[in-house]
Amino acid sequence: MRVAVATTDGMVISKHFGKTPEFCIIDIDEFSGTWKITERRVNSPACREGEHDDRAFEKSADVVADCDTVFVSKLGPRARMALERRGIQVLEIFGFIDETLEKYIDYLRKSRPKRPKHRDVMTEHPCFSDGSQKRRGRLHLPVSRSCNIQCRFCVRALNKNENRPGVSGGILPAGEAVETVSKALSLCPEITVVGIAGPGDALASPEAIEVFRLVHEKFPNLIKCLSTNGLALPGKGKALDDAGVRSVTVTVNAVDPFIADEVVSHIVCDGQVMRGTEAGRLLIERQLWGIREVSDIGMIVKVNTVLIPTINDRHIEEIAQAVKEAGASMHNIIPLIPQHELSHIPAPTCEELGAARDAAGKHLTQFRHCQHCRADACGVPGKSDFSGSLYAGRILETFSHG
Repeated sequence: MRVAVATTDGMVISKHFGKTPEFCIIDIDEFSGTWKITERRVNSPACREGEHDDRAFEKSADVVADCDTVFVSKLGPRARMALERRGIQVLEIFGFIDETLEKYIDYLRKSRPKRPKHRDVMTEHPCFSDGSQKRRGRLHLPVSRSCNIQCRFCVRALNKNENRPGVSGGILPAGEAVETVSKALSLCPEITVVGIAGPGDALASPEAIEVFRLVHEKFPNLIKCLSTNGLALPGKGKALDDAGVRSVTVTVNAVDPFIADEVVSHIVCDGQVMRGTEAGRLLIERQLWGIREVSDIGMIVKVNTVLIPTINDRHIEEIAQAVKEAGASMHNIIPLIPQHELSHIPAPTCEELGAARDAAGKHLTQFRHCQHCRADACGVPGKSDFSGSLYAGRILETFSHG
């Protein structure tokens, strides 16, 4: 949102609306809680030597017509009417701009209406309800062509054989998404969820949000679900919400940067490759920030954690506690598939998996029937698979390992 401040020095809200010679324009990101001064606009004061010019009030209101709120030290009824006719809120206050903005942002967060956690999402999503798992289908659209982190256990691949995350037969062009959903529904009418879960990260490239927008316009009743590592999630909440996304899964394998360094070899943030505990600290910070943001909007958040013996197996309860505090409502602990840099570590035993779930279960509901779905999965999990028929005859794009 955008606010205008009546000030002379850019530091203090100090001027009467009718007497201010300029407005300081500030853009606020409601979801991240950050703000920045974008420009200073010259104003012709409406009040001069005790006289008022009604036409000048209108001109002053036009100067800030693109703003949502105006902060002034004082204003009269004619100025208020000119602003309110343009749908602009007015706050009369005297004080430092930075302190006022912090309080205002806190007010916005507390007063923002939360989207109800839709009952339909919990009952109709096969990943959230034991009862619907064998009755409801899901479709994964493999539109995400790149990833912004490299986990030490992850091998992304294009093939038709492996049944695990990070694998698909190819990359689906965004423009074919709506047609693909239509065909999938004809093959499997039980589908209630359209998700994007790879084969790269859904938010490492722009296709996912655009695909959700297109699919939501055509199929508003289908649940939209996104899976991400969370690095690029902060700041995306509103765009995802506008595109119809109602549930988000974030993979969080550590909330300690030293453990994160053992899980992730590097991240790519703002075009910069980062390694070590610095990368781990930033990844964790952005994951928790993103979870908090989408949860505040009202999305259902599930957290996936890959259980890696000798690395994060004693860290699971700490992860569950941290993500719950950030707003997650469900936890899915997935056994490691030994491969890539961690091929020497054996998969956790049933006993180890059970112990981890018991520890995390003190804080979050545990999801216990994960199917290790491919990024192009189609059908009812564990019951039907239509991905081969869905993509038959299509030449899909190749994956970028950048």
